[in-house]
Amino acid sequence: MKISEVNYEKIITLILIAVTAFLPLLYLLYTKEACLYPNKFINNFLICVDNINKAKIYGVFYLVLIMAVIMALKSRYKKKSFSADLNNISVTLFLIFTILSTFFSDHFLRSLFGNPNRWEGLFTYISYVLIFVAAGYFIDKRKFLKSIIKYLFISASILSVYGLLQFYGLDFINRKPDRAFATFGNPNFAASYIAIVLSLSLVLYIYSQKKQQVYKYGFFSSLFFAFLVATSTRSALVGFLVSISVFVLYFHDYLRKNLKRLIIIILIFIIILGVIDFHQELFYTNRVISLFVEVKTLTDAEQEQTYIKVGSGRLAIYRYSLPLLWENPIFGSGPDTFDIVFPHIKYSMSRNSEKFIIVDKAHNEYLQIGITLGLPALLFYLLLLANIYKNGFKALKKLKNQVSELNIYHTALFMAVITYTVTALFNISVVSVAPIFWAVLGLNIAAYKMEV
Repeated sequence: MKISEVNYEKIITLILIAVTAFLPLLYLLYTKEACLYPNKFINNFLICVDNINKAKIYGVFYLVLIMAVIMALKSRYKKKSFSADLNNISVTLFLIFTILSTFFSDHFLRSLFGNPNRWEGLFTYISYVLIFVAAGYFIDKRKFLKSIIKYLFISASILSVYGLLQFYGLDFINRKPDRAFATFGNPNFAASYIAIVLSLSLVLYIYSQKKQQVYKYGFFSSLFFAFLVATSTRSALVGFLVSISVFVLYFHDYLRKNLKRLIIIILIFIIILGVIDFHQELFYTNRVISLFVEVKTLTDAEQEQTYIKVGSGRLAIYRYSLPLLWENPIFGSGPDTFDIVFPHIKYSMSRNSEKFIIVDKAHNEYLQIGITLGLPALLFYLLLLANIYKNGFKALKKLKNQVSELNIYHTALFMAVITYTVTALFNISVVSVAPIFWAVLGLNIAAYKMEV
């Protein structure tokens, strides 16, 4: 077979399936081994051997390298051309400023590879952008888009079952967590991931045209929701509820006509919530209620201890992080260097803690980008999201007027973007979840281009 006859799009699709469906399953055997890591403030501190993120990010590097070669070959032999649009201009400028941030950083090696156990350095950002470009500009057929989503659901189902087994103490790895996290190492990260997939499946359930699809997507949505509840995470729930609110606002007439289907899934969700929350003695319900209590405490925000209480300490982190935006406004401190520039001593003293508390992320993805990559990088990232939102709302209007499979998929993908971008206001980007988000972001563009 000649190089020009190779089905490059199929190969790129398979690699994207591997990135979004296979890599989240990777998890090295649990170990209590640890090593000393040099730190700016103390000579060394102990970190556990990374059995969660390292395997995933190395997998991303290898797969993206292969994918970059395939994309180059397709561009060369299939005469694949790119026309400039706001999406690829924004992401290119975002990457350029990320590269400049790395080279102007006082912590060059850290900026290249990232913080150990986090690994969100320059190489990782390059991988994210290439995943986005591959999904957005090299997926031209509906069948390939549907294949990626299909295997994403299969992978998410496996992780959800594992997370639920873990929640009920049946983890085959020797751990007994109070909150499920599957292979993500942290309930917040697991929730951020499953909320993306749940948003996708729920839209496909609502708009299923065949009885078999109703059962299939109803099962997926129920399983994913159960995993989300088992994580007991509030930020992802807020993101999911915002996307659902947008969906209901646009499609209330359609939902009214399909009220039976809606009522069934709501009842299933209520039963799932009741069963899981009863098992943990209303822990999740109390966490959700505490959201409203914490908002009320903001009226006393002059008091230092009030900041510490709100959002599991996030408000206090934001308070000490915001001034960092203006220390290096153009290029930031360098990718994944937040723990180097954050005032840990002041923060630790504000918590009246006898221990030295290390904060390595801003717990707000946009704040993190602004501090570490610079305000221009943040601006171009937000510009990219703004255009995705603009095209997404166009898809909602199209689906409202005319039901088509492509409009349904675009709407589902857009709901996933809303869920993640709202969750990102209170959560962080991690290598176990971000590749899936960047792929979904790209698939929004692919779906939009197929519609045009």
